[in-house]
Amino acid sequence: MAELSAEWTAELKKGSIQLCLLALLAGPPKYGFQMIKELRELSHEFFDLKEGTLYPALRRLEEREFVKGEWIEREAGVPRKYYTLTARGRRALEEARAVWSEMAHSVDRVLRGSR
Repeated sequence: MAELSAEWTAELKKGSIQLCLLALLAGPPKYGFQMIKELRELSHEFFDLKEGTLYPALRRLEEREFVKGEWIEREAGVPRKYYTLTARGRRALEEARAVWSEMAHSVDRVLRGSR
């Protein structure tokens, strides 16, 4: 049973990462490590992304013009790439929230009805 649970959990996480990233970026601009940390904290460690998962997801969001990345020079240290949500990204987030809500309610109805 644990194998099946781990597989489902991985698939659910994979399917919701982009939605979570859009939601994080609905506020002020953020850089990669900051998003990893906030996502971990806000999800009570359910989401613990590695850079190898985060940056390809951000790249896909950039390609779809949902987010924009901009390198910012810092007084001390190396430059950081900060990401912001675009107008198109805000519309996508609204749509994705509605779809997520409908899906969650639908799954819940099925689970309650199957007892």
